[in-house]
Amino acid sequence: MLMLIRHATMEDLDAIEAVEAACFPPAEAASNESLTARVATYPDHFWLLISTDADDVSFPSAVEEGTLVGFVNGMTTNEPDLADVMYDDASMHDGHGDWQMIFGVDVAPVYQHRGCASHLLRRVILDATIAGRKGIVLTCKERLIGFYARLGFVDEGVSASTHGHVVWHQMRLPLVHEAVGSEQATAPRTRTTAQAPTQPANRVQTVSGARMAESPGPYESARPETMPCARMSEPDADTLEMPAVE
Repeated sequence: MLMLIRHATMEDLDAIEAVEAACFPPAEAASNESLTARVATYPDHFWLLISTDADDVSFPSAVEEGTLVGFVNGMTTNEPDLADVMYDDASMHDGHGDWQMIFGVDVAPVYQHRGCASHLLRRVILDATIAGRKGIVLTCKERLIGFYARLGFVDEGVSASTHGHVVWHQMRLPLVHEAVGSEQATAPRTRTTAQAPTQPANRVQTVSGARMAESPGPYESARPETMPCARMSEPDADTLEMPAVE
């Protein structure tokens, strides 16, 4: 299966909404208004994983190149902690912000348990590192703490978030930048297993029918973790609306 990762456009909104609705219960899923505002304000902070296989119509989330498998999204800000107000107030986005927030990690149910979520997150980690961010912050349910910990995130305890009327844990991944002479390295090391790409930046070739965890792409380690959806802090299916993934 040939896949690519790219940022979002307004033309992708219907597919994004379809995946979001499939991944989260109504109380936790982002609304049409919220997703529209996010894509309009910070499209480069959406990472879409797309199957370009012409025969792959497993889920009704068509985009220009094929089928939307999943996505990660979230604003950047100088605020160090993820607050519920950020989900619906896109104006809080600061393109020069120190912290990359993750509002959701969504993977359509039919594609879950193939490593898609971890693959997307490793790409986000790489891009945030190159951009010079201090780190990445998300919230997740207790059962997903281990998943994020394997990617380098540290549990900071129960969050003040009441999103969806459930308990969330805030997790943070500090990004370590190594100085080169008087300048910062453009590809600093991170506390994760993400590797520099060995193939074109936006394309990942996998074996048809194989789990992504068994056929690592350029942004996955040789032994990547599998993960379902989650709200950047929780997925039941490879979804991650800032509170989760699995």
